[in-house]
Amino acid sequence: MSHLPAISRRLCLTLLATLPLWTSSFTQAAEPKQKTILMRSGWQTVNIGDIGHTPGTLRYLETYLPDVKVILWLHKTTDEITAMLKTRFPKVEIVQGRLNARGKANNPEFQKAFDEADLFLYNSGMHFNQFWPPPIYIIEACTVTNKPFCLYGQSFDGFAPEDEEKMSELLSRAAAIYTRDVESFYYLRKIGVTSPSLSFGPDGCFGIDVRDEAKANAWLKAHDLKPKEFITVTLRSNTPKIGAKKSTSMNPANPSKEDLAQNELWTKKLRAMITDWVRKTKKKVLLAPEVNKEIIHAKTMILDKLPEDVKPYVVNRDPFWNVDEAASVYAQAIAVVSMEPHSCIVALAAGTPTMHLASPRHGLKRWMFRDIGLSEWLFDIDADPANQFTRALLKIDAKPELAQSKVDRAMHTVNTRSQEMMGELKQILDQQ
Repeated sequence: MSHLPAISRRLCLTLLATLPLWTSSFTQAAEPKQKTILMRSGWQTVNIGDIGHTPGTLRYLETYLPDVKVILWLHKTTDEITAMLKTRFPKVEIVQGRLNARGKANNPEFQKAFDEADLFLYNSGMHFNQFWPPPIYIIEACTVTNKPFCLYGQSFDGFAPEDEEKMSELLSRAAAIYTRDVESFYYLRKIGVTSPSLSFGPDGCFGIDVRDEAKANAWLKAHDLKPKEFITVTLRSNTPKIGAKKSTSMNPANPSKEDLAQNELWTKKLRAMITDWVRKTKKKVLLAPEVNKEIIHAKTMILDKLPEDVKPYVVNRDPFWNVDEAASVYAQAIAVVSMEPHSCIVALAAGTPTMHLASPRHGLKRWMFRDIGLSEWLFDIDADPANQFTRALLKIDAKPELAQSKVDRAMHTVNTRSQEMMGELKQILDQQ
């Protein structure tokens, strides 16, 4: 070094002195960009199932993809629902707005969220079928912007025959499709869907862990419902949604004579089960709404028509509730008996045995309980006699430890598969 000219020595010393800065700058530049998922969810605010999808899937994302940024695009919300989500998931950014098929949003905040996303996740539901227009604009927006998308825990109840080829091509663009029932998987295979990852994957609502213990406990106490001393029963009737403008076979805006006759068939069986339960156990029943429209129908079709000796044991839940309060109530029930699937899901996530009394007219989603190992608690309310429901319910009550083991086994299946799905989403993100 001493033989170098003075200017060279000064240059070497300068370079050596700045080397740590180079190293630091290189290290910072080498840090990978945080991956981002934009999740579309929150289909309705009048249905605790449609509310429950969101915190359930967010919990799985939080648990298994903790380093991924999640932006939540809510379709519908209320101040109460938004507050619940922000309290439970403070790191999740919430946006709202509209998107067109070219990937253009109607406000800058939402546009930034869509542009930033490395993966678009369409949360659980049953929007891809012939009963209403499927949201193909999202597939087109992701295609135009070269953004991978995933359909998470969906049921596919069939497209019109003339639409199957087109929908097969569109759905085949998905990086992953998870069907929450195996029948939907078979259907997509039948129409030729070739998504790189097409497999069974449970509804996101199974991940739900939000609670409102204070509100639930106060309401239960006010109605003399003691922990593990009552069951809940949830009605689904052939009646229009509140404010509905369109009619579907699942929710007729103008119920036909056949629809009304089916209402009577269903509620007659529910009344028979409730009557048998009350007379044999002297334990109470909570008529618990999954959808707000059913509060009045549970009163007029069930409660008001019960025998006089049974009525004092039955309480109709009114007013409507948020899913966190419902979860806290379901956690304290002996069992949840529901014609709607998501009260069953919320109950299972809370550790409570459940019976799903399903009608085939309500779609393929009923099969998800069979597919997680709970066939004995899945019934056809159209065809099965009421005494089958009662026998299963009394068995749960008589052997709670056995029933609990079945809940635990089913939830182990759900959570294991959900973790695998999150791992597959990470692989998709890593390729971006």
